[in-house]
Amino acid sequence: MEFTVKELVPYLEIRQQNIDKALKKCLYKLKEVEGSTKKVKHYKFEDLPERYQRKLRSKGVVPEDEVKEVTNISKANFTGTYILASPDKRIKAEQKCGLIKLYKKRDDDLNQQQWLDEILRSSLDFDALGKVTLKQLNDWLRKYNETEAAGGNVVECFIDKRGAKAGAGIKCMSDDMKKVAEAYFLKDTFITITEVHLNMLETFGELMPSYDVLNNYYKEWKVTNPLLYDFAQSPDDAKNKHKPAIGRADEKAKYRNHYWELDSTPADIICADGKRYSIMAALDIYSRRVVFHVSETSSAYSIAQLLRKAILTLGIPKNVVIDNGKDYTSNHFMSICYNLGINPIKVPPFSGEKKPHVERVFGRLSRELFMQVAGYVGSNVSQKAQIQARQSFAHKINSIQRWREELKSKSNEEKKLIKDAWKIKKENLGLELNVLKSAEQLQVLCDNWVKKLYDQKKHKGINQKPIIKWNKCHVPVETVPDKTMLNLLLGESFVRTVRKGKIRHDNCHYAHENLVELSGQKVLIQAPDDMGLIFVHDEKMKFICIAEDPQYTGQSRAMAKKSEKVWNALTRHLDKMIKASKDIATVTIEDRIEKAKDIIHSNTITVAKKTEVIEATIKNIPIIEAQEKEALEKSKKHDFKNKDENGLPQKVHESGRRPVFFKNRVERFVWILEHDAEWTAKDIELKEKYPKSYETAVKIAKVS
Repeated sequence: MEFTVKELVPYLEIRQQNIDKALKKCLYKLKEVEGSTKKVKHYKFEDLPERYQRKLRSKGVVPEDEVKEVTNISKANFTGTYILASPDKRIKAEQKCGLIKLYKKRDDDLNQQQWLDEILRSSLDFDALGKVTLKQLNDWLRKYNETEAAGGNVVECFIDKRGAKAGAGIKCMSDDMKKVAEAYFLKDTFITITEVHLNMLETFGELMPSYDVLNNYYKEWKVTNPLLYDFAQSPDDAKNKHKPAIGRADEKAKYRNHYWELDSTPADIICADGKRYSIMAALDIYSRRVVFHVSETSSAYSIAQLLRKAILTLGIPKNVVIDNGKDYTSNHFMSICYNLGINPIKVPPFSGEKKPHVERVFGRLSRELFMQVAGYVGSNVSQKAQIQARQSFAHKINSIQRWREELKSKSNEEKKLIKDAWKIKKENLGLELNVLKSAEQLQVLCDNWVKKLYDQKKHKGINQKPIIKWNKCHVPVETVPDKTMLNLLLGESFVRTVRKGKIRHDNCHYAHENLVELSGQKVLIQAPDDMGLIFVHDEKMKFICIAEDPQYTGQSRAMAKKSEKVWNALTRHLDKMIKASKDIATVTIEDRIEKAKDIIHSNTITVAKKTEVIEATIKNIPIIEAQEKEALEKSKKHDFKNKDENGLPQKVHESGRRPVFFKNRVERFVWILEHDAEWTAKDIELKEKYPKSYETAVKIAKVS
């Protein structure tokens, strides 16, 4: 046992300069110490002054050889009392004897309580004894001295002789009893041993041993059957704990976009509208870069939105690992994989270990981001209960009072709406709803967390920053050269039969003059988000036409399907119940994201992805544009609100819809302005994002 002067200071309670003076003539060795550029003096316990040794012993610091000397118990003279005792009783007896031997070697002038506290704190050789009181120490000392004076075995005097021999009670249980008991252990993980004993008393009557015998058998069974016990408690936990891990899950990914993992999970956040949105993720296994998409629900259309965002950010993957959920096995998702040349790899149900990287990034997102954001509801039942418990009773009472005061100023109809909303989400009473995030704000927060923190932090799995590993890979990234074409490829594909010159799909009837001669034939259709039109091809992907149903032009296909599962809109009244918010003065994760500097940006070289569908789509775009132009020339419909340069009404499509393709944003704005078309949400978004393009379009367009 060796000490530096710095290590002796807290034990001796003397200034470091005084210890240096006292040890000038003592033997020492120079050794390197972490954090020091020079070698430091080390002094052995036996080379220290005697007064220092006494002080260290009073603090419970004893050389290891002395501890081993007093705790090394010879078993040569043991009788049946020791041999037949249980292992726990033997260990406790040996440690009691060792503690007394060590105590008898201490200096008589040392404080008894201080010595006991220090020796139990600093030594692990007496951990089986737990907390020892002074009364117990003195009782053991008296017993030790009496046994030693009588010439007896000092270890056996500490053997606990209470109870029968180890395992004797368990042997009273017959094989039938053990089988029934094991069936109860496995049948219901929540049943108590007391209830099991009462049930078995009904079966075996007076032959049934006591509760203690059954309880001891249960403890022994758990130790001897750890896998079976853990599996009975929780199959998932047993799998995580016991299933052997062979190899690494990321070895298959040899370059960026070689393998992706896709998954969805409910966000651990309640947003300002009272909803709990889904977080969808696409993760590149090679670099660990990830893209998140916030959606109201996980559906085939929201997965398409996730893929669009991920492809524009990372490129097109070769393989995607997915689960067996209906969202990922739908015709829509499989159509996207076929169109883009992606190989989907399905994993069995309840096999989170097959998608470990995306599962871990969800956990990291919750721990590092969601836990510090208003509206966090916890990632499990225990956390949720703790969060709800933090809302004090007085705070809830005040919330109720404010709610009632607000009701006084409402009409009967508004009161009913608020009360209905209260029934749906009454657990939100007391939450500071006015500081919660909207879905859009949550999306921006997730994106900024990935860009400014996650990508910039060293990842343990790859031992470097994700953005650095991404940039180091020289394999070109495949992508789609045109965003409009990507939207088309992300649409759903179907094989349909032409009936009477029309195609029926999604309860719509799409017609075009080119379909009249194809009645009875099968065609391949691509269904974009606009419900008013579909793109029709023959079986060899040769473009035929754009078929239309004018009744649904401009309506979102995704929104139409989502409307069947519309969440009750009454929850929007929840934000009116509570208006007060806490003044948060501490630094939050949002502040760290905002202040993040030295951001490493993505360095990506893109090349055009080549698949049969993509190449066919590229070839078909000029054909589509030509047919659009031809259809416009054949149209007999005019827009009398807008005039051309000669003052004549302009020609429009028979359905009145706008063209499918625009060469640029300016052309799109010009068309909208000149045709007095209704602005869609996408048009408004582009207008706000590109104000200069809009100003140019205003100058070009002939509008008042």
